[in-house]
Amino acid sequence: MVDERPAMRALEVQRIDGPPGPGVVLVDRLRVSEPTFLPDAAVPIAGRCTGELTIEEIHREAQAHYADGLSLDDVRDLVRQLDERLLLVGPRFDAAVAQCADKFLAGGVRPASHAGSDGYPRDPDELRRALDALLGDRAPATRAQRGLIAPHIDLARGAEGYAAAYRELIAAGPADLYVVFGTAHAGAARPLTGLELDWRTPLGTTATDRAFVDAVHAHIGRPVPQDVLIHRDEHSLEFQVLWLQHVHQRHFGDRDFRVAGFLCGHLPSLDGDPLREPWLRDVLAAFRKAEATAGGTVRYIAGADLAHVGPFFGDAQPLDDARLRALAEDERKRLGLLERAEPGAFHRAVARGGNPDRVCSAPAITLVAALAGGRGELHHYAQARAADDSQAVTF
Repeated sequence: MVDERPAMRALEVQRIDGPPGPGVVLVDRLRVSEPTFLPDAAVPIAGRCTGELTIEEIHREAQAHYADGLSLDDVRDLVRQLDERLLLVGPRFDAAVAQCADKFLAGGVRPASHAGSDGYPRDPDELRRALDALLGDRAPATRAQRGLIAPHIDLARGAEGYAAAYRELIAAGPADLYVVFGTAHAGAARPLTGLELDWRTPLGTTATDRAFVDAVHAHIGRPVPQDVLIHRDEHSLEFQVLWLQHVHQRHFGDRDFRVAGFLCGHLPSLDGDPLREPWLRDVLAAFRKAEATAGGTVRYIAGADLAHVGPFFGDAQPLDDARLRALAEDERKRLGLLERAEPGAFHRAVARGGNPDRVCSAPAITLVAALAGGRGELHHYAQARAADDSQAVTF
């Protein structure tokens, strides 16, 4: 039965004006539902499915948009179709997402979902050559390291950033376990969700330390199916596992290692600094306890980009040199807080004003900096700027 106050799920909306007519395509980033075309005539109804209005209230508000009239049955019929297509929050969607999550976990392995993207060849030999070329022969002197913040932008645009990050990992030497935090771009319901699957890329399969992931989830609660499914197509962790495989195979004598991958949602707090919150201090304690029982050397990694600016992301004006210079200055100030061992202040600085630069990875960065401890060092900063000035992503 459809909820009397129907609510659309969070979906990607793509405008189209060609056949079958003007309208929008609703795309589900979880891939639970198929892309659905919604004609312009249906938008006044669907757009009011916010969970706040009853079907009767939607009908009353939407009538003004229909010169030929709109019946209550028309509204009910459209809401029913949206529900059948799994586009509404409710029991039908919950059952479908649980089924998809169970199927995903039953496979035992998280397959590579981004092989073939820019800078990430599918062929293993071609991929090794590409990653070797990015790293080059230069590596910094050996030194201790507890944590690493690497990009998660595509390997082509982020080439220099990935090289700078993983040269540092080579200098630090191998670890037995890498606890990796990534950004849940599809929007997570909870702050953290680990994945109890091994990781497969064109370079092979890497084992997940299920005991570590289980220990953390024993403290924070079992993951919800929707957050588990986000792992299926999320690239922020996959790219780090790929680089870890390559570095271990090429530079550490193919030494075995394990990973524990966690995707980050929102870290709620009263003032923008989640590290001041008792709930997060308890979560960090759970990670430290799991680390103490994991055995061997443990390192923390964040697959993390920074700002997303320009009209493509919703800004009113195209980018120009002055905007990007000002952004770089602001970001270096924020990163300076990590260099002073103040990750909570970093998170608060990003959140200030509602995160106008759309920094997507403050939670992952904050968690890695807090767990690794100590002062950070900035080895690379870059801005991937589109040729048409429609967007820039920084890392």
